[in-house]
Amino acid sequence: MTNRPYVLIDKVGMPHVVDYISGKLSDYDTTMLDWVKLLPLSKSTLLHGECTFPGESPGRRVEYGYRIRASVNVVMAPPFSYEHWGRIPSTKHEQGWVSGDQTFHFGDLEECAVHTLSHECFHFLSNSGQVNLKDTEANANWWGDQWLERYRTVVDRGGQLRLF
Repeated sequence: MTNRPYVLIDKVGMPHVVDYISGKLSDYDTTMLDWVKLLPLSKSTLLHGECTFPGESPGRRVEYGYRIRASVNVVMAPPFSYEHWGRIPSTKHEQGWVSGDQTFHFGDLEECAVHTLSHECFHFLSNSGQVNLKDTEANANWWGDQWLERYRTVVDRGGQLRLF
């Protein structure tokens, strides 16, 4: 797919993470994507992510496209887990799951970064009509889980690329 280049910013020193995310996004139309940022976070929380949808800046009245930002805590010690909306298996619902509290566990900060960026990429892909799933937090975390599982098959903990 031919795409307009978007800006890729890594302020935490995880090039394998942003390369992986960029590779996953290469299957989609990124012409409306302005940037993807991976930033440090030093507050008491493990992670924070945001996907800003296209609009116009109120002050300068400049139009912008999708913007994906993920921040991971670079000073927090393991274990790395957080609770958020997830897909909880349910036989009472036609789709086979219901939204509910789920705890997500990460082996290291790189896995946390992959999941957070993947989650925000889902919001971009769903809102832009490129995936046929409702734009919900449970679906975004499920998407993050899928991309993280694939990442784990190609990269060992700590960012070591598997060569074979």
